[in-house]
Amino acid sequence: QLVVWSMLEDLGFGASLQHYTPLIDDAVAKEWDLDKDWKLIAQMPFGIPTGQLQEKTHQPIESRKLVFK
Repeated sequence: QLVVWSMLEDLGFGASLQHYTPLIDDAVAKEWDLDKDWKLIAQMPFGIPTGQLQEKTHQPIESRKLVFK
């Protein structure tokens, strides 16, 4: 993944790595007629960037976490 991402970057592309959840495995396998032995792990969409990268901001962890007791 790192080698492919680096190669795309060297060629002027932007990319992101999106991991799959098992919840969609059956639907994706059916849609694309994938072999049952294949395991979906991730996809890496890529393309030409349309603007400058911006710093990613996050809300404080206290406002994003859930605690169950």
